[in-house]
Amino acid sequence: MGYALPLTPDMSLEEIENYLLSDLKQSVIDDIGPVVQMWRGPGGYFAVPRLVLSYVDFLGSLYHGYNGLRDSRGRRIIATSSYAKTFLKEVFSKVDTLYRDCSDLLYEMYRHGTIHLYQPKEFFDSQNRRISWYTYKGPRQAMLELKINVGGQQRTLRIRGRHLTPLHVGDQHWILPISINCLYEDLRDAIDKFVEMLRQNGSLVRKWNSTAQAILEPEEIDMSW
Repeated sequence: MGYALPLTPDMSLEEIENYLLSDLKQSVIDDIGPVVQMWRGPGGYFAVPRLVLSYVDFLGSLYHGYNGLRDSRGRRIIATSSYAKTFLKEVFSKVDTLYRDCSDLLYEMYRHGTIHLYQPKEFFDSQNRRISWYTYKGPRQAMLELKINVGGQQRTLRIRGRHLTPLHVGDQHWILPISINCLYEDLRDAIDKFVEMLRQNGSLVRKWNSTAQAILEPEEIDMSW
């Protein structure tokens, strides 16, 4: 039976590397890998982005560092959407450059929707353009099958798309397709990239430890048990 290595105060670079490469990366493989279910059609379409982007929340907080921020109740603000988006833009983009331009939309659509409302969100902009979600299993570039309404009738549209590339599918309607297996693989590769960055930049080690220390400190609550 395996166990999780805990965060500890004042971790050395070697300890951080071991944590990321031996523990966290294995956690990703054990927890998300089986959910992808590449051997069958159904399964994983909402769960994989939900899980991947939760890991990104955690990694984004360690990448950013804790700067003492607290909310109105005095609780520490350790992880924020902006930290997660920055991690996508600056670390995931080393795996696929499209994360640099599409991370905000990816996070708002696929993280907030799947965490709070089960499924991804849809949006429209000031020009009344609508953008919807589309999850699939397969390579970064793939032939996608879309169910669309034409004259009140549902039809199937086959169109080539790419992971993380907004795709115009008619009139004012767009989709943001993501490949759930690419998202899973990119998280694993992004952990490797993060380790490389830590090796090259001592300030990232200090930021890591400031966040780790904040995570380790217990919070005061007004509940009883």
